[in-house]
Amino acid sequence: MRLLTVRMRDRHPRCALRYAPLVKYGLLFVAILISGLACRRHIPEFRVRVLYSAQNPSTEKLRQSEREFSFTDPRLNGGTPFVIAANTTNDAASDLLDKAKSAQVDLYLLKSAAELPDVPDLRKAMGDSFSVCGQAVAYIPDWVNEEHHEGAARFLQYLSTHCR
Repeated sequence: MRLLTVRMRDRHPRCALRYAPLVKYGLLFVAILISGLACRRHIPEFRVRVLYSAQNPSTEKLRQSEREFSFTDPRLNGGTPFVIAANTTNDAASDLLDKAKSAQVDLYLLKSAAELPDVPDLRKAMGDSFSVCGQAVAYIPDWVNEEHHEGAARFLQYLSTHCR
């Protein structure tokens, strides 16, 4: 009996020596995995810039639809994810007349077409109007580049079907 207990004791330290390197390699693997995930390259967010008119009575509905749209994981045709970056203005007409400000907006959501300045070239450049949320009028200007136009059109399509 004594011989049996001695042999069992002898086995235990050997197992402990084998176990220690496995634990070390396991912890090393987990540390490398975590650092690799932490250091992976993040794709910068592609932003579609939207300007809401503060005079629009359906701005709250539009904001709610914007939040719901963000949960759909919107992507462009190429697979690039995008987000909606919205701002609100009290005077959309002055923002449209200021070329620096208007070049930074991809989609205008106004109360009505009457908010557009009475400048024929500007009205022509604003393109077609789209009715969303029952009362708002949306415009995607001609000066918007192709990717931003696609993102604005996807958001506009979502608004036309989900915001009533």
